[in-house]
Formats: sequence, C-alpha cells, structure tokens
Amino acid sequence: MIKISIMQGRLSKPSNGKIQSFPKESWKQEFFNAKLANLRGIEWIFEEDEWEKNPIASDEGIKEILAVKQESDITIDSICADYFMDIPYLTADNNTRKELADKLKWLISQAAKIGARYIDIPFVDASKIQSSDQFYLVKEFVLPSLGLAEKLNVTLALETSLNPENFKQLLSVFDNPRVMANYDTGNSSGIGYNCVEELKFYGKFIRTVHIKDRLLNNGTKPLGSGSADFDGFFKELYRLKYRGPIVLQAAREDLGQEVETAKKNRIFVEDYFEKYKI
Repeated sequence: MIKISIMQGRLSKPSNGKIQSFPKESWKQEFFNAKLANLRGIEWIFEEDEWEKNPIASDEGIKEILAVKQESDITIDSICADYFMDIPYLTADNNTRKELADKLKWLISQAAKIGARYIDIPFVDASKIQSSDQFYLVKEFVLPSLGLAEKLNVTLALETSLNPENFKQLLSVFDNPRVMANYDTGNSSGIGYNCVEELKFYGKFIRTVHIKDRLLNNGTKPLGSGSADFDGFFKELYRLKYRGPIVLQAAREDLGQEVETAKKNRIFVEDYFEKYKI
C-alpha cells in the first residue's frame, strides 16, 4: 500500500493564525502524533520565516531530526519548499535570483542528509507562473541544481497552477527525470481543472501528491465537502500505478483535535485505496 504522510504543522495548533507553517515549538511531538494517527511519514516544511532556526539548517538540527525519525519510526520522504513561494524567483532581482538558485542547491544537500527524496517547489499564489513566456526563468532557476540532484538522488517536484497542456510543456522543457510534478487535488479543484484530463496529460510525471479539497474559486474545505473529484483522481492514480508519497494537506478542523482529524483524513484516503485496490 502507498505510504500516507501528513504536511508538517497539521498535527499542531496553527501558529499566528497561519494555515501552514513550520511548527517551531512542536515539530518533534508531531512525529509521535503522526504515529498515533497511524501515518507513516511527514512532509517537512522549509519556509523563509526564521529559516536559520529550522533544524534542517544546521548539523545539530539534522542530528535531532534523524534521532526523532528513528525513535518514532516516521519517515521524511519530501520537503515542501515554501521558501521559494515566500521569495518568488520569477519576480526577484538578479542578485536575489542568484541567492535563490544557491539556496535550492543547499536545500538539496540538506534533504539528502535527512533521507528526503523529493523537494516540492511551489509555483503557485505569490510565485505563480503567469505564462509560457516565463518558462525560461523556471529553467534558469532549476537547471543549475540538477547535477547535484542526480548525484544525491533527490527529485524536484514542481507544483503549478498551469493548465494541463502548459504544465506538460513546462516539464518537457527540462526533459530530465530529476524535474517532475507535484499534484495537489485541492488546488486543481479550486481552479476548476478536470483531474482526469490533467493526469492523462502529465500523470506519468507526478512524483508527489498533496491531498486537500477546495470549492471552485474558493477556500479549502474538509475532504469530501469541496469540488475535488476524488473518485476520478484515485481511479487515474490506479491506472498510472502511482507509488509515491500521498501527503495529507487537508483543511484544519477542530482546534486541539489535530490527531483525530488526521485519522479521519487517513481513513478517507484508505477507503479509496480499498475501492481501487491501490
């Protein structure tokens, strides 16, 4: 069965009203909360806010991460690199772009140290790709890191709000097995894309999946109460023989009931696994 993980921060109370952020005070406890929810992994968050204090940024922090992974038996297969949404490459000046390209190389090295095989790079919201005219900038940002990514066995999974044809075109610009796709069920349903059409266009490139639900042109909702076509999605996932991580990134619900919410969302996904024999 495919490993079900959860986005870091979803097993703690929200920090400063943010839907998603690195849980500075409770990151270790989240590994044991994940265990209580019968999950198998956590997707690590790397954001710009106080990034130097993120344990992944130091040798001592790396040791702490590896220790809590071993003690809890919870893996970290992927990193959500929100840093590159906080500081978008596409609108940055030349000096900042150089710094961002260097930061991506550095993050690949740090990912390998904690055993993460994937880095999700968001080109959505503040870092949204506006048109195919910007594809050369995406390539300029990512290309210098690919040799290191190959050496360390780390794959970069791009998350975009492009339509299926344009997203496939962007991935074809690289034509490199170290540049693949992240698929987010909620973001696609919120835009109004047809998941079956999307996966038929670029499903073979998908290496990481975020599970959430959104209403069309609206916000995140509990799984099953938005516009996401989970039946169509999991049916296509079965057709594609997908075996990468599935990461719960669902809406926050009852404050203080994060573990129970995670259990409920895990069961929601497992029911589709059972239905389609994934």
